[in-house]
Amino acid sequence: MTKLNYYTAAATRELDRLAIEEFNIPGFELMHRAAKAAYEALLKNWPTVKKIIVLCGTGNNGGDGFIIAALAKQSGIDVDLFVAGDLSKVFGDAKKALDYTLSSGLKPLPAYEFNQINSQQNNSTKNTIDDAVIVDALLGTGLSGKVREPYSHLIDDINSSSLAVLAVDIPSGLCSDTGVILGSAVKADLTITFIGRKIGLATNSGSKLVGKLLFDDLNVPPAVYARVPVSKVI
Repeated sequence: MTKLNYYTAAATRELDRLAIEEFNIPGFELMHRAAKAAYEALLKNWPTVKKIIVLCGTGNNGGDGFIIAALAKQSGIDVDLFVAGDLSKVFGDAKKALDYTLSSGLKPLPAYEFNQINSQQNNSTKNTIDDAVIVDALLGTGLSGKVREPYSHLIDDINSSSLAVLAVDIPSGLCSDTGVILGSAVKADLTITFIGRKIGLATNSGSKLVGKLLFDDLNVPPAVYARVPVSKVI
């Protein structure tokens, strides 16, 4: 079996920092590349998808989700975009992603409304598993403590859904360093992770939650990886 390189969250952040600050790749450009890779993976794995339900947090993981939603809308796919948290607290590259999404004509909905749609979907007699996909862009690798509301409730709603789930970078609620569930975590059908594979994706509960695991280096130069030691080979 082929051994792969894995990184801690701190090491991945350093890879990201080097790419941005020393190799002059704008953070928003990396975010857009990540969103594009995730969206293309979604279409490849669910080619008959007609609706995408995107759940975003207010951090950079949510930023990826914002752009995924915009790309789907621009492609003519029906999109529902839900945001957990206060949009006024979205900053930096995530704010640029939000503005990009708003310019596409999408209107974010409060995350609590996802429960209503989820209930309707589960009560439907139509087999919709190939027609709609949930995109989990709630919580990223920065999570360290136990998942709190409203995220824990949203994670439960995702897991109770009959729909397929794509996790962006890491299933929300999974510790990226240990693979331990931090109170509650999304069970994905497909996870696409970026720049560095996170240790938690392949350890403890991680291997049971990621579903099919894809990796995209976002065209980060090899010289970046030469500067950061591999955290673990699995």
